[in-house]
Parts: sequence; C-alpha cells; structure tokens
Amino acid sequence: IEYIKAYTAAAQSVEAFGDVPEIIPIYLVHRPSNDIPYATLEEELIGDFVKYSVKDGKEINLLRRDSEAGQKCCAFQHWVYHNTEGNLLVTDMQGVGMRLTDVGIATCKKGYKGFKGNCATSFIDQFKALHQCNMFCEILGLKSLQPKPKKSTSSLTQPQDVGLLQARGWRQMYLTLKGAIVTQPVAVVP
Repeated sequence: IEYIKAYTAAAQSVEAFGDVPEIIPIYLVHRPSNDIPYATLEEELIGDFVKYSVKDGKEINLLRRDSEAGQKCCAFQHWVYHNTEGNLLVTDMQGVGMRLTDVGIATCKKGYKGFKGNCATSFIDQFKALHQCNMFCEILGLKSLQPKPKKSTSSLTQPQDVGLLQARGWRQMYLTLKGAIVTQPVAVVP
C-alpha cells in the first residue's frame, strides 16, 4: 500500500499523467459463528474485468497493454521496480478501468524489507527483460530497463584530432577518438 500511495503522489505531481490506478482495499472479516470464521471482503467492481499483467512478470497482450489503464499499470510496475532497486515487482494487475484488485507481489530471493512475495523471483528478471517503457514511464522520468547497445568503432565519425606522423618508413594518419589512437597507413615515403 505504501508504494501505491507514493506512486500516486509522484504521478499526481505531473499534470500530464492524469488519472492514477487505484488498488481497492480488501478487508478481513471475522465471523466466529460460521464454519469458515475468516473471510475477505472487497467492493464489487462493475464493468469489464481486465488482466493487465499476469503472475509470471510478463506484460499482457498488446490490446490491453495499449489501453491507458494498461499503460499506467505497466508504468506502476516499472516505478515500483525502480524505487525498490529491482527488489520488488507488482504483478497480477487486474481490475475494472483504473480500479485494481488482488494484485500479486514478487520479491528478490532474500525478500524485501522483511516481506516475502507470493510470486516466483524469476518474474522480476522476466519483467526486466520484457518491459517496454511507454509515455507514462517517460512522464515519471523512468529510464529503459534494456541495456544500451554497445557502440562499434566503425560508427565513430567525428575524430577529435587528425594529424600525420612518420614511423618506420610509413606515413600514417592517426585519429584520436575519445582518448584512443587509431592508426591507418596512408602512403609509403620514398
């Protein structure tokens, strides 16, 4: 609950974000005269019930993910992942519109702040590998979870320094590219 409150505050501080998903409370009811003395009770959600994410850490299909509520649920997952340094992931996000119920939690192997989740820890790695940021991730200032591709030296086109040097009978051109010297023969000196 503390994370949805913090996420709500962060999202509401940015005007462009709009409505924020809400996790409706679930109440524990004690009925001592009943054969099953404890039960949970929650508000009835009226409308089309949608699963935005599932318990395996995967984001659900494109049609649901591309809805505003679906995108905001994905951004919430990313926000929680980021703000717990990858130790906690909200999963199994489902509900009607922006009203969510019965969400799941995945934690790293050792747990997080004394809390053990109800989903496999592999879901966190799977989320990191599969999540694609959307405009709500960007609005919240979240960065992509995907590693940036390494630049190859062939794509470097702006040398910092170009010059000539004489070495063992070869005239060579050298380029200083971000501190590295790359030499390439130009012509033979007679």
